[in-house]
Amino acid sequence: MKLALDIGGTYIRWEMANGIKGKERLDKIDLQTFIQDLIKKGKITHMGISYAGQVFRNEILSAPNIHATFDPKKMGIPYVIENDLKCAVLAEAQFFNASCITALYSGTGLGSATIDQNRIVRGFRNLAGEIGHIPYKKAPFRCGCGKDNCIELFASGSGLQKWANYLKTEATLKNKVLYALYTEALLYATATVLTLFNPSVLVLGGGVIKNSPDIIGVIQEKIESFSPPFSLKDVQIKLTQLEDASLEGIKILLERLP
Repeated sequence: MKLALDIGGTYIRWEMANGIKGKERLDKIDLQTFIQDLIKKGKITHMGISYAGQVFRNEILSAPNIHATFDPKKMGIPYVIENDLKCAVLAEAQFFNASCITALYSGTGLGSATIDQNRIVRGFRNLAGEIGHIPYKKAPFRCGCGKDNCIELFASGSGLQKWANYLKTEATLKNKVLYALYTEALLYATATVLTLFNPSVLVLGGGVIKNSPDIIGVIQEKIESFSPPFSLKDVQIKLTQLEDASLEGIKILLERLP
């Protein structure tokens, strides 16, 4: 039996090959014990992990937005682990039947991944697409990576919460100040990935965007003011239609395990 896991900044989502699936908050469980129990109860033989952090050659490098720890090597079964956005873009490429596609997701963090000519753009250590940590503007607090000017501090759920705490208000995009901070940063991030990667399809997703789907209209309406015309020619900007693209993507990789 195979087990697919999607470990984000807030939740772990899981699905077994028999269709049994679930979701738990990370702050309510011990992650290592929880996964070990799933393996034991489901008689799991192989495991795939989509992980909201930096991953290279099946090893976790860092995870600024995940405070729950676990060691997949101690699970005792064959596994594959991959960055969550690289998993997501695999599923999005399959859904949109696209050979050049970028996924830009705003959830707990902000991340992107790109497939170009049917191959994932990885970079030297599989860190290509870490859009959340490009320099943007100074903030009066720090990102999980230690910097105080990451765009993730403005265009993510964790960033919105930090701004809300700083301004002593509720963390909601109904707040005009937070909405302005968020949308400007997301437009900047969108223009950046469009210019750098030149996809035929840009798909927007993640919890913040899914909970405020009208943002896609704002992006489509205002992107011409942020991105050069040549980056926008014939590109489609879409809202994800997948419930959990990262989980679907790791299932694709899990099938490739021997």
